[in-house]
Order: sequence, then C-alpha cells, then structure tokens
Amino acid sequence: MLNQSWRISDKEYEYLKAVLDSGFPGSSTINFTAKLEQLFAEKFASKYAISFTNGTATLHAALAAAKVGAGDEVIVPPLTMASTSFAVLHCGASPVFADIDPATFLISAESVKACITPKTKAILPVALYGLTPDMDAINAIARKHKLVVIEDNAQCFLGKYKGKVAGTLGDIASFSFQNSKHITCGEGGMVTTSNPEYAEFIRKFSSLGYGNVSAEPGKSKINKSDIVKPDFTRHICPGYNYRMSELCSAFALAQLERLEMFVTWRKKCAAGFAGAIKDVSWLIPQQTPPECENSYWTYTVKLNAPEIKWDDFYNKFKEFGGDGFYGAWRLTYTEPYFSKIIPDEHKNCPVAEATQPYLMQFKTNYGNDSDINKQADALYKTISYFQ
Repeated sequence: MLNQSWRISDKEYEYLKAVLDSGFPGSSTINFTAKLEQLFAEKFASKYAISFTNGTATLHAALAAAKVGAGDEVIVPPLTMASTSFAVLHCGASPVFADIDPATFLISAESVKACITPKTKAILPVALYGLTPDMDAINAIARKHKLVVIEDNAQCFLGKYKGKVAGTLGDIASFSFQNSKHITCGEGGMVTTSNPEYAEFIRKFSSLGYGNVSAEPGKSKINKSDIVKPDFTRHICPGYNYRMSELCSAFALAQLERLEMFVTWRKKCAAGFAGAIKDVSWLIPQQTPPECENSYWTYTVKLNAPEIKWDDFYNKFKEFGGDGFYGAWRLTYTEPYFSKIIPDEHKNCPVAEATQPYLMQFKTNYGNDSDINKQADALYKTISYFQ
C-alpha cells in the first residue's frame, strides 16, 4: 500500500483500480454506486439510500421532496455549518433559527415550538459533533403541526437515540462524506428514508428529473437502451445533476465497509480527551444524555473561564504538542450574507450567542493509541499551565 494514512486501506485502492480498469463503461459491468447504496441502507436501517455529490445537495433534495418552496419556513439551528441554511435558501424558502440547549449545544425542542408559524413546512435538526438532538420531542412537535422532519447527520455516523441509529429518527436523513467526516470519498453524501414517495422523488431530483431512474435497487442509473431512442421522454420533474461518480462510490464503499472501526477510534479519542479534563470545572464538555450514543465527529468543550482567552488556550495546546482544534462556526445568522437577508425576529438565539465564542472542537480522527495519547497529554499540560 503506497498511502500511509490510517484512514485509507488496500481496499480503497482495489476498488478504485476496478473502476479505472473498467474504462467507465456504465452500469452494465460495474456498479459501485448500487453496492454502496445497498450497504448504507442496511447499516442505517432504512429502505432506501440515495447517493449524492455532496452533503449540501442531499439537504436540498430532501427539502424539495418535502415540497418546501417559496414562502415556506424551515426551522434550523444557528450553531452549525451554514450549508444547512443554504439548502433552505436553494428551495426559495426562509430559514428560521431556533436556539440551542446549553448542555448539549443542539437545537432545543422548546425553542422550536416558539418558532412555529403558519408558514412552517419542516424542521431540520442537526446532530452536531456526533450527537442527536431530543428527537422524540421534535417529532411530537412535527406531528402536531404536520411538519416534515429532516435529520442533518453530516457529523453523526452510527450515533444512537434510545437504541435507534441516527438516520431513522425523522422522515428523511442526510449524511456527508466530506473529508473530515467519519467516512469520506473527498466529497459526497447520502440520503436515507423509508418513505417510497420521498425516495422516488429524491432519486429523480438528483438525476436531472429523468423519468427512467428509480429509488428501487438496480434502477438508480439512466438506462442507455432507452435514451438512444429519438422519441424518449427524459425529464418529467425538476432536477439537478447531483449524482455521485463511480470513482467516489468505489472509495466510499471501501470506507463504509470499515465504518465501525472508524467510529470506534473516534470514541477512543474522545475518551482520551475526556480523561484529560475529568477534574476540570472550567472546561464543560458537550453533554451526552443517557439515552444517546455519541459518535464523536469531534470532542467539543466550552471554555468557561473568563480570565483565559480562547486564542491563548489554542496556542498553548499547540506549544505542548497538540495538533490544534477548531472554534465553532459563527452563528449562521451573523454571517454577512445571512445577516442581510434574515429578519431580526428570526435570529434571536441568546443561548447560542453566549456559547459559540467559547467552544473548542478537538479533532478525533486518529487511528492509533500513540497519537491519541499525544493529543490528550497536550490537553492535560495546557490545562495544568492555566490552573
């Protein structure tokens, strides 16, 4: 194996070579996309899994399947990557920001209630850092108001809520294969659902509205025997070219076959960080409720020490041998573009505003005990310096 990254094995090279050796003849002889979708559906206990070019296109398609359009509102958290809200804008709808829970850093069901209006069409909760929100409470609100629930699980692979895997908790779920995620193919994504109507629409939406593609197994690609005919009717609904390539599918399949291993290492890394802060009252970790299982895309803590500056802590962590960490994204409605287009009444999230500046997102993508111990030791030394 030429590559030295622990995240890439011989299997990725084998599958990529198979695609290259095929000469890209189409699905008649090779179809890694179908294999990827089938295995993903099995692992995530869903009837359908539909691959995409990235994890923003997935959200766009899911919202479109829910018939979100111009004049509608979609409730989202402000503390997450802005892609969640951009997908709402792609549909011509408006994101409405619900505040977060101060302990879990996730969208608050109580805040969601306060955001409901006659224009609300869907709720888009984000499983931030590998942890699912209180989905029972969110689903109860959705049922009461006849709303669609779309899970944004870009950061949550094999996370669980009350024994159920993330991706089966709402009506539709979205996953990302961007390079920092639990599994990757550089860029890519997946939509899961057990609703055949949603699945059928999402497949066509991802394939330029072609009428002869389907969410059913073996029917995910355009049939060349049909499209060669001059009278073939192609486009029966609106659609985008959001399909995942065979090369990306091959790589993602190799990663998916090792998903449990990747999640195990992330949890081990989180445990190392947790051990370093266990007696520290001024570093407050994201709280994982007892009914949840966190898959730890990152290990995230809140710095609760006014005398310590975020930058100073970061620099000392690096000085003591740490690889660095990330601050949380600016709240979406404070970003320049969104601040201009979002009405003031839709961007009132005082808990998120008080939390975001002090979050520290520690990377968990380490695949050996030596690297994990090095990062945990750097955190321990940084804490000792400031105590």
